[in-house]
Amino acid sequence: MKPSFHLACGLLAFASLFANPWADAQPSGISGITFVGPRAVVFDTAKDSCRLIDIPDAPARAFVDYLGVVHVVSSGSVLWQNLGPTLETVTHSCDVAYYSHHDPNPADFDDNTWLDSFYSIDGQQIVALGHMEYHGWSHPGECAVQGQYDAACWYNADTFHVSNDGGYHFHSFQPPANYILSLPYPYVVNDGPEGYSIDTNILKVGDSYYAMVTDWPWPTNCGGTSNCFVPWGGAPIRASNILDPTSWRGWDGQGFNVTFADPYLGPILDPMDHVYTPVPYMNYVNAINYSATSNLFVATLFDPFNAFYGPPGLYLSTSPDLVNWSQPVLGVTVEQLQLQEPPGNWSYAYFSLLDPNSADANFGTITDTPDLHYVRLDDNHGPYVRVLFRQKIKLTWSNEN
Repeated sequence: MKPSFHLACGLLAFASLFANPWADAQPSGISGITFVGPRAVVFDTAKDSCRLIDIPDAPARAFVDYLGVVHVVSSGSVLWQNLGPTLETVTHSCDVAYYSHHDPNPADFDDNTWLDSFYSIDGQQIVALGHMEYHGWSHPGECAVQGQYDAACWYNADTFHVSNDGGYHFHSFQPPANYILSLPYPYVVNDGPEGYSIDTNILKVGDSYYAMVTDWPWPTNCGGTSNCFVPWGGAPIRASNILDPTSWRGWDGQGFNVTFADPYLGPILDPMDHVYTPVPYMNYVNAINYSATSNLFVATLFDPFNAFYGPPGLYLSTSPDLVNWSQPVLGVTVEQLQLQEPPGNWSYAYFSLLDPNSADANFGTITDTPDLHYVRLDDNHGPYVRVLFRQKIKLTWSNEN
């Protein structure tokens, strides 16, 4: 399996689509999904957890290392992994690949960090983007409420990490060299939540690297519209060099021209120049893949707290260019998922598509029969009783008879 992701010839026109991002051509889109066979357990906290905080707490990502070992990661602010010879045979490992540093200084962007976006360069050198959450309630003087979660003191950014041993250990960089992106505004005590979060995997397209970012509208209660300093929504970002965290650029409505500004390095003349422009339908994106069958990108969308697209559930959207997305199509509702459960109080999170037949070492490509990975939470037993499942699905395309 090759360690780099190069798309098929169907994307030779990719660059020209960005020159005219609102092109007339529309993707055919997905009409639905069908579950194929029973689901399987990847990681069950009741049986597999190494510590109480060892839980699946992010969408499942995967890559192959230089030894041919598959890494499936769906972890929290301490990084445990699932390892094995294939995507379908991984088992949970108690070796820790990364510990969060819990730095109390928000300017260092180094508090609680989820490594949840990975890219294997050659199987040995692995880049990880970290979703960094600054928890003001954990640091004296940084929140009116101390010792318990308070969204008003929640600040989010993304940081740069690298492994040089195949993904078994990741290291950080001293600030500001760890910085990838944030809002152009510093942390404000009791005025959150605020920030940006890279919530997907990384895809390589041609010579560039792409991911999707989501945000929280800010200031609080601004309504998520143009009245906000930060309008609500998701958008693609692009890097020319995966090893250079300063090379990431955001979408501005015409191209990838938004530079991200560290608000702690000095005055920012016009903060709005460093805020991306959201694209349609990417509000709750968990993952992005490329379908060779359709020559389209596929976004996996899930948010259990809102009915933004319709009934709460899993939705899929397609795009020819990562900018113009189709109206999301419902794959399965939360209610339908609950029908297969024993009696209890169940909720779901963190959906992604990983395909055992993927053509690349980062599992960015999918066929029409990928595995859907998702996390089931037992809400009768707090946040630490969870199961990461995988279940094969079949994608049905709208142009199929």
